[in-house]
Amino acid sequence: MNVERIAGFVLAALSLVAVAYHMLAAHVMLQDFIPLLNTHLSFCLVLVFLNGFIKEKGIKRFWCLALLLFSLIAVGYVQLFWAELQMRAFFNTKLDLIIGVLLIVLVIEGTRQSFGYVMPIIVTVVIIYPFFGHFLPEPFFTRSLSVPKTIANLSVGLQGAGIYGMFLSASIYYVFLFVIFGGLLRATGGTQFFQSLARLVAGRLQGGPALVSVVSSGLFGSLSGSTLTNVALTGSFTIPLMKSVGYEPEQAGAVESAASNGGGILPPVMGVGAFLMAGMTDIPYVQICAMAVLPAILYYLTVGTYVYLRAGQLKIPKQDSEGIDKKELLLESSKFVVPLVIIIVLLVGGYTVMFTAFWAVVSSITVALIRKKTRPSLKQFIEGFTKGAVGGAGVGMMTACIALLGSTFTMTGLGVKLSYGVEIWSGGYTLAALAIIWIVSVVVGMGGIGFAAYLVVSMFAVPALVKVGVPFAQSHFFIYFACLFSGVTPPIAIAAVVASKIAGGRYLKTAIESGKIAAAGLLLPLMLAFIPIIMLQPVNPLSESIKLASFMISLLTLQVAFVGYYVRDCDLRERIIAAVSALLLLIFIIASKYLLLILGVGLFILVTFSQWRKKKHDTLVLA
Repeated sequence: MNVERIAGFVLAALSLVAVAYHMLAAHVMLQDFIPLLNTHLSFCLVLVFLNGFIKEKGIKRFWCLALLLFSLIAVGYVQLFWAELQMRAFFNTKLDLIIGVLLIVLVIEGTRQSFGYVMPIIVTVVIIYPFFGHFLPEPFFTRSLSVPKTIANLSVGLQGAGIYGMFLSASIYYVFLFVIFGGLLRATGGTQFFQSLARLVAGRLQGGPALVSVVSSGLFGSLSGSTLTNVALTGSFTIPLMKSVGYEPEQAGAVESAASNGGGILPPVMGVGAFLMAGMTDIPYVQICAMAVLPAILYYLTVGTYVYLRAGQLKIPKQDSEGIDKKELLLESSKFVVPLVIIIVLLVGGYTVMFTAFWAVVSSITVALIRKKTRPSLKQFIEGFTKGAVGGAGVGMMTACIALLGSTFTMTGLGVKLSYGVEIWSGGYTLAALAIIWIVSVVVGMGGIGFAAYLVVSMFAVPALVKVGVPFAQSHFFIYFACLFSGVTPPIAIAAVVASKIAGGRYLKTAIESGKIAAAGLLLPLMLAFIPIIMLQPVNPLSESIKLASFMISLLTLQVAFVGYYVRDCDLRERIIAAVSALLLLIFIIASKYLLLILGVGLFILVTFSQWRKKKHDTLVLA
């Protein structure tokens, strides 16, 4: 056996052990809290670096092996001496501090290997901030902190901060098993089921092939939690299909980018975002999902509207769905429907997320084994558990890395100062504060890791938004949506990078087109603050219902302006009128000036009437 095969076998075995451990921990208190966190961190470090060892070549492979050995030493030390470390917190020995530095480096490097450079660079800059903050002007000034105190606070102090704090516990209790569930669902045929279901539901409509992408990417993205992974997996099928029926490469790539990116707001799973938000806010998971329903519907209706209008403009035919065996699809649906029902029932019943995830995994395995015809092999199950465990380990690395940032914010007072800075820079105006935080969220989230950006920005931005009058829940959703949709926000739009490669289109044009399609996602963060009824938390139901209707009309008119098609092709005059209509309605939502509402709706009616006349004229000519 070669080295790769041996390492692959070890990775699979460790993944199964990690799954078994976390499944058991959902029912039994296996260890005290700190050893539990440390065991979880051990699995995360080892799985990430062993996976890196398998993927890398040459000197990088030896680097991963060294990291693996250092990980075992560091976590082994904490596991053996955690009680003593707590007793001598902030009065640590030199060996304690060496282990602490090692843990910090390992967590940052593990995050880099799992998600790239963006977040590790941000965290590294923030970690060294306490040592030069006394040279900076307010609001960034801070007293110089000692190296031992900083290391203890970030790692081996074990006082509920740093690596062994709230964020890593969220990885255990809210995320890891659900990532396992996602990996298992993919291994047992979930991707194929979503694609077949999408073809059946959307295939016979105008723009069917692209609507297939919208439906399948949304469903799969809700489970995968990764926009880039979603684009790569579903896009490999949907993008060639869209191109084959007439969509330009940039349009096909943009549709896939926008559809995949929205999976993070689609209940009931919402990637890992809903679980992390529940852990951060103490808002029940079920309530978070309920608040996300209407935003998700609005977003995917907008994406679907673009697809429908563009198909009409390009005269793309409907897709034949006769090749789908409906009986087989119904039987296969149990693999997804049964676990989904169990998740909903248990969460509504008040059971913990970890307990619910346990039964989701068990039900997924059980249902997959029932039918002999489609029963996955043992190898498929092992691959599903392995991919899920490695994915969950990567999320664990990210949460531990962000914990370093969060502890530095608290230790230096930077979080409070940034929050106060936003309040000062915005002059106390809600719209200005929202604009500042939206820009920060997009910049931090441009690396394509929306949930990580949300964790970072929410630490200082939520208090600032609450101070200027945005309710607590809306503040968290505002930041989460802004960070998530940075993936399709030009000029970066990292989801478009992957999609343009698959489609063979130009990256920048794909990025701009994805921004047009995802218009609802880019506007939703702002609308959450001004139309609370979107999150089912109305303050003034009548007024907010009018604003909600205005927002829906504005989304339609925006797509008409972007695409240049409504019922028939639009001329330049009609596109300008549609754009002005959308702009007036959006300003009305913020300013509450009903004259703007009347003008906006009036222009929408004007465009609709003009298009109706064109259609009537074309019908008479053909007759």
